[in-house]
Amino acid sequence: MVNNNTQNPDVPNEHLDSKAKFQAQLDTIQLKFKESLPERFDELMQTWSKIKSQENNHDQVVLLHRLVHTITGSAGTFSYKELSAKAQALEILLKSLVEKQLNFSVEVSSQIERMLQDIVQTNLEAIHNKNHEIHENTPTATPNNKSALNKVLILEDDLELNAYLSTQLKYFGFDVQSSSCLTQLKDLYLSFQPDLIISDISFPESDLGGIQEIEKLIDQLSITVPIMFISAHQDIAYRLAAVRAQGVAYFSKPVNISALVQKVSEFTASIEPEPFRILVLDDDPSLVDLTIFTLQKAGMDAYGITDPLQILEVISTKKPDLILMDVHMPECSGIELAQVIRQTSSLSGIPIIFLSSDANKEVQFKAVVQGGDDFLTKPIDVNKLPILIESRAKRAREMNALMINDGLTGLYNHSYIKEIIDTELERSKRSGIETSVAMLDIDFFKKVNDTYGHMVGDQVLRSLSHFLLKRLRKTDKIGRYGGEEFIVILSDTPLNEALDVMKNILNSFREVVHHAEDVDFHVTFSCGVISTKITTDSNLLTQSMDQALYRAKRAGRNQVLLAELNPEEM
Repeated sequence: MVNNNTQNPDVPNEHLDSKAKFQAQLDTIQLKFKESLPERFDELMQTWSKIKSQENNHDQVVLLHRLVHTITGSAGTFSYKELSAKAQALEILLKSLVEKQLNFSVEVSSQIERMLQDIVQTNLEAIHNKNHEIHENTPTATPNNKSALNKVLILEDDLELNAYLSTQLKYFGFDVQSSSCLTQLKDLYLSFQPDLIISDISFPESDLGGIQEIEKLIDQLSITVPIMFISAHQDIAYRLAAVRAQGVAYFSKPVNISALVQKVSEFTASIEPEPFRILVLDDDPSLVDLTIFTLQKAGMDAYGITDPLQILEVISTKKPDLILMDVHMPECSGIELAQVIRQTSSLSGIPIIFLSSDANKEVQFKAVVQGGDDFLTKPIDVNKLPILIESRAKRAREMNALMINDGLTGLYNHSYIKEIIDTELERSKRSGIETSVAMLDIDFFKKVNDTYGHMVGDQVLRSLSHFLLKRLRKTDKIGRYGGEEFIVILSDTPLNEALDVMKNILNSFREVVHHAEDVDFHVTFSCGVISTKITTDSNLLTQSMDQALYRAKRAGRNQVLLAELNPEEM
């Protein structure tokens, strides 16, 4: 990208400002690296002097190799290509000496001396050269801060059905606007800006009036929101007409409200997933800064360390989706560190990508075989790196979801929600901030299965799952604890506030209509709530919460009770 003050009339000013800001930040990191070069080369020459003055100098040769290796990768990444090339030539020579533990001959010492002097001279030229710049050559992703989609527009001329659909969706936390008149669709759409449209197909004006009005809206406004159709017709001609009008779902009357809510929830899920968490480990601070900046600009939550011995502690607190690490580092190699990480079963699934200037195929093969998932060669391409890292992290998160999510509801499974409880209890111990936990159980669920069948029972479980997801905060954690039991973790929430939250959810959920063939029915749940102010012992917390739940069952169900500790338990 060439700096150009001439504005492109087709590019918004805010985009140009964003690009300029990005380049300014990149230039700051570039300058920081440039200013570090004299110190780096002083360290090189001091290490070489020690090697020449000592007989048993293997450790110093290892250090010199690592210092040269670091310059090879970082210089190339920061566009000092000549410096990187000369450093790499010396790195290869030093590596052979390290691996074979050879003593320096006079010829080899002279060769290293000449190569070091050549590198230093190149360094002096680089410091005074203004042409070493990194630029953003491709559009970089920016995080979308839009929250979960909630606005639903209903177009239905049957006033009772219109009110029924509106009420049920509102119970689930959706913002609903509705109309029974076709001619109001465009004005309602413009004023409300819905995230999804539900429309009947047939209206008094025309048997395909809903589809025709939707098609007109699409032509006039080029709308792209999901559209769902409901109809008394079940034949394929109407279904084809709905598909041709960009319909993403088709519901026959009488409408199965549980299935409708599930589908609406799928299409109105948050469009901004949690950012990928990336841990960057490299002993070169400049390279860490550049990598973190590049990944953060692409919307990732990147953080870095330069001390490899800190990695287990950082993994424990940050829980990265992916680790990007150098191969050659002080204290231990990246390959050794990967083996340490893989020995911990809970960390064995975290992808590790090695980043190194080492072009030795044997080293790259060993790195992947002994714990790595991929090997990238420095210098870093700041435009391509985020794309590659995001694709690897996304794949890892998808695989991880299969292990920690319940297959039916999509919520966290039993073992993972227990892990989260333990983590929250430890966090509460350290911070003193109160967190509350609720256990709820669907009332008479066996009767639902026996009366309406297990498929309907599964639908009830999914409905409650969607309901909890819509009514709780994004920071709250929800898991399926057992068959019809659920756990809700309300972070940073006092006990009385958590009690009110769960009561409000109970009062709304019991109004939700569930459908089985030609029968509509309601379900309730019972709930026990506890907080870390009562106990931070995991077993005691779970036991007390479970007891509160069953006290609610014995007291008549359909209620929320606070957990209590017996005096001998306190």
